Amino acid sequence: MVHQEHMLKDALPLFARFIISNGIRTKHGEFEIILETVDRALPSVVKNKGLRLFEGSTAVLSPDVLQLSDPDTPPQNLSFLLTQFPQYGQLYNRETGSQQQNFSQQDVDNLNVAYKHGGGGSQMDRFSFMATDGVNQGFLVNNKLQVDPLPFIIQVDRPANTAPEMVHLHTASDVELLRNGNYGIYITTRSLKASDCDTEDDRIVFKILRGPQYGYLQNITTGEIIQEQFSQKDLNSKIIFYVVDPYWEENSDDLEFQVMDPEGHSALPQMLELKWSKIELQKDVYEMCENEEMLSLKITRSGYKGDSAFVAMKVNEMTALSGKDFILPPSKLIQFDPGMSTKMWNIAITYDGLEEEDEVFEVALISPVNAVLGTRTKATVRILDSEGGQCNSFRSPSQNIQNLWMKERPLPGSPSSSRHSSVNLEGIPLPLSKEMITQRRDKPAKFSSVNLARNRLRVIGNGKVIHPSFIFRNGTEEFFKYHGMTGLKVDEDNSLPRKTKLGPISLRSQKEPKKNVASSKKMEVLQADSSILVDSISFPNRCTPNLKGLLYFEESIQKMFLCNGTAWTSWNYSTKDIKMKTCQSGWTYHDGRCYILITEPKTTWAVAAQTCKTRYQGHLISVASKSHMHWLWNFSGKRPFWIGLNDQRNPGQLEWSNREHVIFTNWRRGPPRLSKQRRNCILAQQQGKWQRKNCRKGKAYSYICSTKL
Repeated sequence: MVHQEHMLKDALPLFARFIISNGIRTKHGEFEIILETVDRALPSVVKNKGLRLFEGSTAVLSPDVLQLSDPDTPPQNLSFLLTQFPQYGQLYNRETGSQQQNFSQQDVDNLNVAYKHGGGGSQMDRFSFMATDGVNQGFLVNNKLQVDPLPFIIQVDRPANTAPEMVHLHTASDVELLRNGNYGIYITTRSLKASDCDTEDDRIVFKILRGPQYGYLQNITTGEIIQEQFSQKDLNSKIIFYVVDPYWEENSDDLEFQVMDPEGHSALPQMLELKWSKIELQKDVYEMCENEEMLSLKITRSGYKGDSAFVAMKVNEMTALSGKDFILPPSKLIQFDPGMSTKMWNIAITYDGLEEEDEVFEVALISPVNAVLGTRTKATVRILDSEGGQCNSFRSPSQNIQNLWMKERPLPGSPSSSRHSSVNLEGIPLPLSKEMITQRRDKPAKFSSVNLARNRLRVIGNGKVIHPSFIFRNGTEEFFKYHGMTGLKVDEDNSLPRKTKLGPISLRSQKEPKKNVASSKKMEVLQADSSILVDSISFPNRCTPNLKGLLYFEESIQKMFLCNGTAWTSWNYSTKDIKMKTCQSGWTYHDGRCYILITEPKTTWAVAAQTCKTRYQGHLISVASKSHMHWLWNFSGKRPFWIGLNDQRNPGQLEWSNREHVIFTNWRRGPPRLSKQRRNCILAQQQGKWQRKNCRKGKAYSYICSTKL
C-alpha cells in the first residue's frame, strides 16, 4: 500500500494552470504548489551493543554497534550528544585526531569515530548520550520514549597470557608476637596483593629475588623458613610472617620480589618495605640519693613511629620494697602516640631519715605492642642512704650496681637459707700470684693469725672488706669460706702493721703432701676430660644466663668451675682473663674458641654455613676430639645440629668449612657412602653421632657457629 504522502513527495514539484476571463479578455496563468514536510517522528536507537577491546587498544564505533534511525530526518542531522565522557579512555575523530565530544550518525556510518583505551587495571568503561533529530525532544528505545541519557558500555579485556598485576604494595609495619617468642610482621593482602584475570591465587607466585637482610620469612603453619617463593593464597591466609632478628638491632628491612604466573609471565621486580619501632630504656643503671624524692626513667622509641605503640613496666623488688622504699605510679602501661619517641615514667622515692644500707630494686620492660624490645630492657636502681641528708662521698654513678649480685637475695631456683636469707658461696681457694708465693730454702712458712689477717677478699667497686666465716685446711693448703653473693677480689690488707723481716706468705706449700694412691688415680681420671668431670658433679644450681660469671668450688676434687651462661665449665685462675674477656656478648668460650648456638630459625646446612660466614664472620663448627664433641652435644641442649663437615668444594670428599684437617670422626654406623653431586653435609644427632644429610633440601635443624680467638 502506497501512502498518499509518499506519492505527493514523488510528484513534487506541482504546478497549477488557470484562465482568468471577464468576458472580454482572457488571461492564462499558473502557480507552483510547494509542499513542506512536518517533522513529527522521533529518532530511534536501533543498535547500542557496546564495545569490547583489550587494554590499551583502539576500537571503531561502527553502525553495527551504534545506530540511530529517523524516517523524517537524514543521518547528518541525527546527533549523539554526550552527557558523560569515558573515564579510562577517550573518543576521537579518526580524520582530524581531535577529541570527539558530539558526533552524528553519518560520522558513525563513515567510521570516523573511535574509542582508545588509556591502559591500567580498569575492566569497564562507558560514555552516556542523548539522541536528537534537532527538532523533537526525546528519543525512542525499543519503541518507548527515553528522556534520560543512555549508557554505551565498553568492556576492557586483558590480553591473554599476561603477567599478574600488582594491586597493593604498601609498607608493612604492624609488629606482633608469636607464641614462640619471636617478634615480627605478618605480610598480608593489606600490604602485598597481586591479581591475574586468568590465574587462581594459589598459582600467583611471588619469587624472592633478594631476601630480607635483618630477619627472615617463615610459614607459621608449617614452621618452614621461606627462601624462594610464596603465593597470593598464602598472603590471603595470613601465614607469611617476617621474623625480626634481634641480633642486628635494626628497625627496617626490605624484600625484593617478582610476581609471576605458572606460564612464566612475570611483572617487573618490586620492593616491599618492612618497618618497625624499637622500645628500650635509656640507661640500665640508676643511682640516686634517698632524699631526691623522684626517679624519672626515660623510655625511648626508635625506628618507625607512624603508628601507636605500647609497653608495660614490671618492677622486681630486691632489697628495696614497693610501698616502703618507693611508690609506683598507678599505671604501668606506657603509650607512644604516632610520632612520639620519648616517654618518662616517674617513681616516688620514700625518705625515712634512718641510717640504713643502700637499697636495690629492678625495673623491666615487658609485653610490647606494635614494637620490639631493644637491648636495654632492664635497669637496676640503687637508692643510696642519705646519712643525714648527704650521700656517701665515695659513691659515684660510675659504680656498677650489678657487681652486687642480688645482695641478700636467694638465687632463682635455689632454696632459701634459714639464716640471713643468703646463698653460700662455696669455699674459694685463694689464687696464686707472684706476690703471694715465696721460695724458702728450708721449709714452707707457717700461718699466724697476723699473717692470715693480711689476706682478705675485697668487694669489687666499693672497698668493703669481707672476712671469712671459717677456714678449711686440706693438708698444707688453706681455703677460706665466705657467705653471700658478690664480686670479690683477692687483696692484701695494708692497714695492719707489717713485720718487715717477714716476706710474703705462701698460702700453698711448695712441698706436696703424701697422697692416697687410689684417690690420686681417681683424681687423674676425673681431670683427664673436663667435660666428663663436669657431668660427674652435682652443682647446687643449674647454670643459666642469670648466673653467668658465677664461680663454684667443688671441695671433693679441689677444682673451680665457671658458669658461662649455658653450662658449668672448668676454670682456673691463670686462664680467667682469657676466657672472660674475648668472646662477644651472647657467645660462649671453650678451649680457645667462641661458640654461638642458633636454634631459631632452623634451616638447611647451606643456609647455616652462609649465615655463619656472612652474619657472624665465622664458620660452622669443626670437631677435634671426643671430649670436644661431648661438650658440643651438651652445649646444644642435646638436640641435633649441623656441623661444618661437607663436600661442597670437592664432591665426594669431606672437609671442614674452615679448611682444617679431619682428624676425628664420630659416625653413627661407620662412614657413609657419599654421592659425588655436592649433596653430602653432616648432622650431629642422637648423642652426638654423625649422619649424612642433603645440604640444601630436607628438614631444617639448629646449628653452631664458631670463631677462633
